Amino acid sequence: MSLTYGTFNGTGADCSGSDGEADRVLTLDNTRITQAGGFMVYASGLALALTTEYTVVHNATGTEVTFLNRMWDDMTIVVNYYHIPTTSSFYETMRDDIQDIIIDNGELLTLIRQDETTASMGDTTSVSTEEYSIWTHIQDITKKDRQIHEMGLAIPGNSKAFFFHEYPNSITGNGIVRVEPGDIIKNVTPEEEDQYWRVEQIIGQRRGNNEEIFRVGIIRNVELNI
Repeated sequence: MSLTYGTFNGTGADCSGSDGEADRVLTLDNTRITQAGGFMVYASGLALALTTEYTVVHNATGTEVTFLNRMWDDMTIVVNYYHIPTTSSFYETMRDDIQDIIIDNGELLTLIRQDETTASMGDTTSVSTEEYSIWTHIQDITKKDRQIHEMGLAIPGNSKAFFFHEYPNSITGNGIVRVEPGDIIKNVTPEEEDQYWRVEQIIGQRRGNNEEIFRVGIIRNVELNI
């Protein structure tokens, strides 16, 4: 996980205690734990030495710097530090990156999902169809896709597709949706001929620390009348 850079610029007046006292404490406004590596404290332009001129308590919020020597209110203070991004922001950034790649290299297609309502005996009583706009990047299956070959999915008519981990309403226009096996993907070609694929299998839900980043699926070209 990469680190994020932060800095504080202020004066002795930002510290606890009174003008000219020793052991005044500066509380940083960090909301993520600061790191010992790269932590630098300057007073009136001079770098201070850890343990002899200041001490620090690295907190997840409000890291505390104690100035052991006298600190006057008009002295300038600069603190440079690194901190760990929050888990949620880190994985959101990863999702944004892969989604940008899918959008830049893919197409805006239509996902069609059919839901059946069954009676107590298992008979289908009704079928509802929902449509969602989704960005999808489709690739041919190559010899490098060893996992797909080992699973026996590298057959004529099959392709590999990259999907968002989930699509928001702002894209689908019909609520939040995750691509699942059995879904149908529709594309209108420049010749205005409809092309259809069925999602055969989700072969990869790429994760980091159990946070799903994107999905990889095997889709099959099919001839359908929907």
